[in-house]
Amino acid sequence: MARRMLRGHRWGRTSAEADRDTGRAARVAAHFTCQRGHEFTVRFAAGAVLPASWSCPQHGVVDCQRIDASTTAPEPRIRKGKPARTPLMMLYERRTTTELEALLAETLAAIRRSGGARPGCVILGGRSYSFRYDG
Repeated sequence: MARRMLRGHRWGRTSAEADRDTGRAARVAAHFTCQRGHEFTVRFAAGAVLPASWSCPQHGVVDCQRIDASTTAPEPRIRKGKPARTPLMMLYERRTTTELEALLAETLAAIRRSGGARPGCVILGGRSYSFRYDG
């Protein structure tokens, strides 16, 4: 097959026919409320059976309930739990404040021994650590 025969066509193109004199299909909007407190709209075909629940496109929460014109939106459920753990919180779980202060003092002393903050190597606790200071 010659190359010129495929010119202007790509994979995924649906049809070479013109889209003139065609209208959009009739649509119905269904309103849903997320468990995290916001509302969103999903459009369906006019003849489709509307589902009672849908997944939230913003949060990914499953089972968001449909809001009918006759019903009111339910109160958003707020989960109460532990706050997110930060790296500092995890560090405090492993070591005490006095241990961290001692480690900081040892690290600063090793940096000062090596001649200050510049590219090099620091020996702490029998292990060698290399570092670079871009400042």
